[in-house]
Amino acid sequence: MTRTSLALVVAFGTLAAAVSPAQAAEPYTDSPSKSYAVRSANGYDVVVGGAKRATIDVSDPAYTVRSTSSADGSLAAVISDFDGTHGTSLRTVDRYGKSRLVARGSITSAVFHGSTLAYADGEDVVVGGVAVGKLKGRAPQLLGFTTDGTGLLAVQHPDAADDSTYVGSLVRFDLKSGAAKPLVTSDATALYRDFKLVDVRGERHVSFIKHNEVYRCGGAEPQWLGLASENGEIRSLVGETKHHYRSAVWSTDGTSVAYEVMGCVSDKTLGPDQFAGFNGVYVQDLASRKASRVVEGLSFNYALTGLDGATPVIGSPQKGYVKAAGLSAATLDGQVTTMGRLNRAEYIHQLWDTRNEFNGNSSCGPTSAVIDLVTYQLPNEFGVQVSQPSSHWSKWGRYITDEFSNAGTTFNRSMNDWSRTGSWKGAHGWITGYYCGGNPARPCASWESERDFLARNGAAVQQGNFTPAQVRAFLDQGKFVIMSGTWGSTAGHLSVVIGYHDNGSFYVHDTYGAGTDGSYDGANQLYTWNYIAPVQMWAA
Repeated sequence: MTRTSLALVVAFGTLAAAVSPAQAAEPYTDSPSKSYAVRSANGYDVVVGGAKRATIDVSDPAYTVRSTSSADGSLAAVISDFDGTHGTSLRTVDRYGKSRLVARGSITSAVFHGSTLAYADGEDVVVGGVAVGKLKGRAPQLLGFTTDGTGLLAVQHPDAADDSTYVGSLVRFDLKSGAAKPLVTSDATALYRDFKLVDVRGERHVSFIKHNEVYRCGGAEPQWLGLASENGEIRSLVGETKHHYRSAVWSTDGTSVAYEVMGCVSDKTLGPDQFAGFNGVYVQDLASRKASRVVEGLSFNYALTGLDGATPVIGSPQKGYVKAAGLSAATLDGQVTTMGRLNRAEYIHQLWDTRNEFNGNSSCGPTSAVIDLVTYQLPNEFGVQVSQPSSHWSKWGRYITDEFSNAGTTFNRSMNDWSRTGSWKGAHGWITGYYCGGNPARPCASWESERDFLARNGAAVQQGNFTPAQVRAFLDQGKFVIMSGTWGSTAGHLSVVIGYHDNGSFYVHDTYGAGTDGSYDGANQLYTWNYIAPVQMWAA
């Protein structure tokens, strides 16, 4: 069956009142990390110390530009066509705006030590123009040089065909030998993410978030905000919580930490709005352990990027940067009149449109697959009465949890849910019956199982790591595109892209709610490519 479009290169009309960030908050005029890039009329302006140094174009409106600078600000390193994981070229820009091409390739990151530039091109580490070794795995990320300049602190990810590919480990890369020494290593008992380099009281540290699950809000173990020395010694663990930290930034004077936190649903009877007064950006004073919320709710356009004294800075290359004080995410994310294409699709929420007793925190992959198939390859309703957020009939909910037969296959594999309870079949049992990290208690979406489930239900599936232009072409053909990415957090997540905006953003049926925050209204959300940061996709 052919998927129909609500609009093709015509105005959708006003979805919500447009809100200018400048009206909502004080613009941040200096960089959260000395240098940044922000969208302008002609591309992306590279700003160093508050002054524009150059304008860099991008080949696709979905891409952005990433920039960092040397400590004295004399040079900026600019990665162009950045897709949330890597860009296609690296250049330097001096204080007079003169640009020099350094490399073309798959550039994930670049850092300075004095005037010496190091960068990662795929697995290759290049320092001062010389290849010095390799960092194995998917898209290794350089954080910075060690204090003595003899090594690099970096993050490695496994090159896995499932959502465990988002799990990171901190290593020290020795410039002389090319060897990578593990410092803070993720394993089956502890997963680390959101590594950032920070000098606290003049000493080099790496901050991180510690958990033991791939997915946000998975499992019963707490999350922590951590700080390690550059030798991997854990110096601090604070903020123990059963909820989900999206990111954290530590102050250089060691007095405070800012963080984004999202409430995790453990009792579905309380409904999706149970954390409306909790979600947001906070600043915690480390001496008193008192935390203050400075942004209500979680924005999908404005991420936590730095601290200006004790005031958090939030923003993005697309929207610019603002000081976070007394803001509302709903105001910051106000949408505008749109142009583009939007394909018709049924919406299903992995928590609020599935059986009351089913904990769907780990079921984004199965829910995404069912969204792709229902009314097309799955034309018949297979529903269930659901109690929250109010009593309603979920027309397609049993496809996710119950055994069914279609196109010659009976989907009867079983798997527990994220509460370690039940024996669920259907899409959940078929797709998550794979164990991330070899842990039999940890359901995780196998990318091959995602493809297999779609294909066995009669969908013509193309799997790969597509460009934004390819995704728009699939959407123009009436297809949907399921994406596995980080979605505003370094935890893995899958959802369904159903359309695109002419400004480079994409319309998404987010199976975990608007802003991927557990809320119920996840239909037709408008996200940037960098927010999704996809690394695997299925067009069907």
